[in-house]
Amino acid sequence: MRTTTNPTHQHRPPEARLGYTIPDAIACSGLSRSGIYREAGAGRLVLRKLGRKTIVDGASLAALVASLPVAAIRP
Repeated sequence: MRTTTNPTHQHRPPEARLGYTIPDAIACSGLSRSGIYREAGAGRLVLRKLGRKTIVDGASLAALVASLPVAAIRP
């Protein structure tokens, strides 16, 4: 029996997708649910609505993650 993978359930880089559900945005960005809503409230992340579903804009998620400071790791 052959199985195929559903490409919509694979986590790709944020710039590769137009939008994410909240759980997918959490999984691919490492942000918490409250962090996503906090960043959206501060205007750094765009959320869109389709009926009851909330979609995180992929471009704004990529921009938010890219804008975070680089971690300084001590040797």
